[in-house]
Amino acid sequence: MARRGLADRGVSGVFGGASVREKNEPAPGGGHRRLVVERDGSGLDPVWHVYVQQGDRPLERRWSVGSFGGRSDAHALREAVWTSPDRIRMTTQEGAVHEVSIAPGGRPDRVVSAGG
Repeated sequence: MARRGLADRGVSGVFGGASVREKNEPAPGGGHRRLVVERDGSGLDPVWHVYVQQGDRPLERRWSVGSFGGRSDAHALREAVWTSPDRIRMTTQEGAVHEVSIAPGGRPDRVVSAGG
């Protein structure tokens, strides 16, 4: 069974390679926040990293919001979306939902880890 997550990028993730940016989406309502999802393409077990990025270069800041992956498809990231300008929802392949609030300064209230 093929492993599927946020995006199916073919065999590059199976045979190794650098991280692939799969999502770079501005927060609703404008501002300088972005939801960034990157997939580590090295190895047979991809890992998705979810970040909040705030500001512009050279003063840009980035905070980890979640990490998903490992040997089980249950931990693969299916979706990461803004639900409001200060809230992110991340859903695994099997439907587990994780919501994280983002403080005014950009820092998440917690970091989610699924699999590993």
